[in-house]
Amino acid sequence: MPDLQPPPTPLLPNAQLPTLTSQRVARYEEKVGALRLIADSVAQQRQLASRTLIMHPLNISLTLLVLAALAQYMSLAIFFTTSAGVIMAMLVAVRGATGEYLVAAEKIGWKWLDVSVEDEDENKVVKGDETVILITKWGEEIIAVVVVKVLKKEKRGLVRAWTTGLRYRGKGVGKALLEQGVDVALGKGCREIVFDEKHANSTRVLPAFFNRTFDRRERRARKTLAAIVAARKGEKKLA
Repeated sequence: MPDLQPPPTPLLPNAQLPTLTSQRVARYEEKVGALRLIADSVAQQRQLASRTLIMHPLNISLTLLVLAALAQYMSLAIFFTTSAGVIMAMLVAVRGATGEYLVAAEKIGWKWLDVSVEDEDENKVVKGDETVILITKWGEEIIAVVVVKVLKKEKRGLVRAWTTGLRYRGKGVGKALLEQGVDVALGKGCREIVFDEKHANSTRVLPAFFNRTFDRRERRARKTLAAIVAARKGEKKLA
């Protein structure tokens, strides 16, 4: 009779899941990964801008008006061919109109990270200022980044970048990291913490009329930051 072996112990459902950790960047590779995630978030704005242009009621109406005008003077076969050309031209125009986001994404690098917020054009670093980069990692993957510029002389903290990877948005990961960024800035003596007016995702390449979605996101982000700062200051007073 063969020996009976006990069945293997089943693994817990989350036994093989990576660990979620948040920390200040400590290695060169982490800094590169953080900058890449920020640059990706800027480039992704092009997709939103393109979708806004294509789906905007004004542009849809103008396109239909042009096609309706062409239909009156063409045979059916020529109309379909011409319509395809009109739509293709529209898509090319959209691509050109939103291309500046790729240019902005390419500027997210060492120079962008190290320049002074106050004197960005001259690329001068103000003595005593400090750039703090915090990241959240899912295993070895960087999934969220916040960059805070601490202006020690003014006792201000400027959030220069705050983003979360697409797959991890809406899960509270980014907000939790922003809270840590606020804690670090407060710990370094900042009395005011706000978004930098030229933060990484502040670029607008379309006319103001088409930027409502971007502006709505901007207001929501600023409101979230203000609420976190108020809550943290309240906790500090109670302590």
